[in-house]
Amino acid sequence: MKKLMMVLAAVIVLASLGACGNGGDNAAVVKTKSGNITKEEFYNELKKTNGDQVLQNLVYEKLLEKNYNVSKKAVDAKYDQVRKTFSTEDQFKQALAQNKLTEAQFRRQIKDSLMMTKAQQAGIKVNDKALKDYYNKNKIQLTELKASHILIKDKKTAQSVLKKAQSGSDFAALAKKYSIDTGSKTKGGELGWFKQSTMVPEFSNAAMKLKVGQISPLVYSSTDGGYHIIKLEGKKDAYNDLKSSVKEAYLASKEKSQDQVMKTLIKNNNVQVKDKDFKDLFDNSAATTTTQQ
Repeated sequence: MKKLMMVLAAVIVLASLGACGNGGDNAAVVKTKSGNITKEEFYNELKKTNGDQVLQNLVYEKLLEKNYNVSKKAVDAKYDQVRKTFSTEDQFKQALAQNKLTEAQFRRQIKDSLMMTKAQQAGIKVNDKALKDYYNKNKIQLTELKASHILIKDKKTAQSVLKKAQSGSDFAALAKKYSIDTGSKTKGGELGWFKQSTMVPEFSNAAMKLKVGQISPLVYSSTDGGYHIIKLEGKKDAYNDLKSSVKEAYLASKEKSQDQVMKTLIKNNNVQVKDKDFKDLFDNSAATTTTQQ
């Protein structure tokens, strides 16, 4: 999913400079016995480092908020959706920390992403015929699978475990005992629902060939460093079962580029840069939107 990339720490600092006390530009942001760091010094230093990107993203955010409202409920829903992809709350918090994000900053990124998506998809006409045509052309990519798996590094061990699974041994118990996939083994190997494109090709291609309840032969993946034993738990490939995800994919296929969105918003909102150091930042509405996949 595309997101409006922000230099969050710097953006938040710049946005709050006006609240750093009274006294104008000479007000101290930091005081030391060796001298103070004033708001003006701090602001000028930030300008030198990544001022263009920070200012650009602040403007983008302001324009998006004015024109494309996103509710707190929508942000909360997307936040919870991402959080549930992690096995534990601690793993989720570790991921935030590794990306140098607080919960508030992550929510802000989610809001920016949802606003941008809303802007990109504004005006796209959707009807049942268009969705069914899109579904018929992209059925394999749209199909959703639900599976459990056991990942084992050693082939001999994997062959032994496969025989046990095929003989009727409890698949979840085998996963908990033998799987080296720490993300799923505690859940009995459960991976939940996924699309073909979200898994390594060897895994997804093998899973697509299975019938519900069937167990695959050994599937080697160099990416995962071992042998998969896959059990297909469910499959959604009928239009009525996939309609919401078909619509989401259809809209994504038709959406405008982020550059196009921002150029239009800049033109329509009479953006005027008052700081001479950035006077050319939005010239000819040609600002480039930095995105993150």
